[in-house]
Amino acid sequence: METITLQYDATNPALKGLIAALLKLDGISKAKPTKKKKSGLDEAIDDFKKGRTVKCKDFADYMEKINA
Repeated sequence: METITLQYDATNPALKGLIAALLKLDGISKAKPTKKKKSGLDEAIDDFKKGRTVKCKDFADYMEKINA
């Protein structure tokens, strides 16, 4: 099944009626919202908050830890 996304003025009664009529047709259903994928920065912030970090004395220590 294909998915389309519509943006419309929900205060317009004609548009609301049109959307309601479309949803009554066989084979058309309202899709569940999908989760927005997090950016790399958002994932890094989550890792930091949850303590998924590596503590190093210097760059040489960092290289030892990531190559181990």
